[in-house]
Amino acid sequence: MHKGKIVVKDGKTEIIDCELCGFKHLQPIPSKEEIKKYYEKQYYQDTKPNLLDYEKEIRKTQWSNLWYRDKLDIVNKYVNKHSETKRLLDVGCGNGLFLKFMSENEWEAMGIEPSCTASERANSLTLNVNNTTLEDFIENKWHRYFDFINLKCVLEHVPNPTEIINICKDLLKEEGMICIEVPNDFNTLQLEIHRLKLCKSHYWLTTPDHINYFEFSSLTRLLKKCGFDIHLQTADFPMEFFLLMEDNYINNRETGSKCHERRMNFEVNLNDEIRRNIYISMAQLGIGRTCIMYATLNTDK
Repeated sequence: MHKGKIVVKDGKTEIIDCELCGFKHLQPIPSKEEIKKYYEKQYYQDTKPNLLDYEKEIRKTQWSNLWYRDKLDIVNKYVNKHSETKRLLDVGCGNGLFLKFMSENEWEAMGIEPSCTASERANSLTLNVNNTTLEDFIENKWHRYFDFINLKCVLEHVPNPTEIINICKDLLKEEGMICIEVPNDFNTLQLEIHRLKLCKSHYWLTTPDHINYFEFSSLTRLLKKCGFDIHLQTADFPMEFFLLMEDNYINNRETGSKCHERRMNFEVNLNDEIRRNIYISMAQLGIGRTCIMYATLNTDK
């Protein structure tokens, strides 16, 4: 059992601010076997079936492409300076739409997805997706092979984020880049909403699938501990703004859909440069619904 201050104690759910790990996580941590079974059999089938709904995703294409384009521009500017190749590994690639976008933009794109349901759906787009875990994938010995590794919404789900980052470190070229996206939890806006009792207590907790809870400072510490330097940190729209305006999307699905639509309109209507600068500034303040960090290996270590 890890030691740390208990930050949430609610029925069977206990979250600690772990002294050893340097970030908040469930206590006790589920086993790898429990997690593997959950993602193979339940996650996309029961918990998040909408994530594999291509019709819904296609309707959001203009909005999704904003984020794909941002990532492509950032990584191309960096990788083009250091490598003649463009090899991407997308860990937990889900429906494969980001892989598809990158492969259509001159990247040799490969994905890893532990869910059979999701990997079959992604491979239906004629993508190169391996139905496995990152831990098993490393056995194929892709040492120093990839120019870019993408981990979107991965670290919050795994029992040992440090292990995952270190595996990526081995797969990444010395001049490569990693991008990590995780929910920005226990951030100042969420804590203010909790203090004001504008929503149900600790509404951002999503067990059993979210094991770990990061914010910008703890994710920075983890990356630096693993031997990475932060190249860029940015965020996305702080959905907490709606709760502070008393649009309670947490308890009302219809309100949630309207809030998400307004958020998408805000981002689509903004000039790319303005939108990107706003979110880089928000990251410096520690706000935004998601922490997005681009990092490179510290070659001095």
